[in-house]
Amino acid sequence: MENYMNFGEVLQTKRKSMGLTQEDLADKLFVSSKTISNWETNKTTPDIDNVIRISQLFDISLNNLLLEGSNMVENIKKKAEINNLKKYSYCTVITDLVFLFIILSSHYGAELPISILVLLQSLKIKYKVYNPSCS
Repeated sequence: MENYMNFGEVLQTKRKSMGLTQEDLADKLFVSSKTISNWETNKTTPDIDNVIRISQLFDISLNNLLLEGSNMVENIKKKAEINNLKKYSYCTVITDLVFLFIILSSHYGAELPISILVLLQSLKIKYKVYNPSCS
């Protein structure tokens, strides 16, 4: 079996071969130098957009960056799944609040406590609801 460098090792090797510091690379990818450090030490992995940028910047094929046997592809899939779950959980919270409002409105009618309306408004601001379709 052939020994492959992990993503962090490839990134660090290519960065150094081009004479770039972590700060220089961070500026080119529009991320922080701490992010570059985390990638190089394999604490975190970049999203697919940054993988593509890195591939183009260092003129490395995506195939060589996303080698079989590395955990890079799996980490990208996990990140995408987590983002989907977050989106659906926000949708669920908003739906629950709407149903709570409907139930309380039907029970209290015009006497619905103002505190519930304030709570709903503060949650809307806190979570910055921007996708009402929840798709």
